[in-house]
Amino acid sequence: MHQYAMWTELRTLNVGANLQHYNPLVDEDAAKAYAIPDSWELVAQMPFGNIVAPAGEKTYQPVSERMKVLGL
Repeated sequence: MHQYAMWTELRTLNVGANLQHYNPLVDEDAAKAYAIPDSWELVAQMPFGNIVAPAGEKTYQPVSERMKVLGL
């Protein structure tokens, strides 16, 4: 919900954002660079900035090709 709230607020300011899941390879360096406590877990980042072009159209595979339900 926090990401959605930030995305919405940034959009009202005409600022673009992109939610990205975090790669654990950078955890140690990021924790040192930004003094992140050991008790925190890095799971995502949201870079933001000027909108230089509108987002492109997305295409998706049909749900029946992307998801399988087993055991029914």
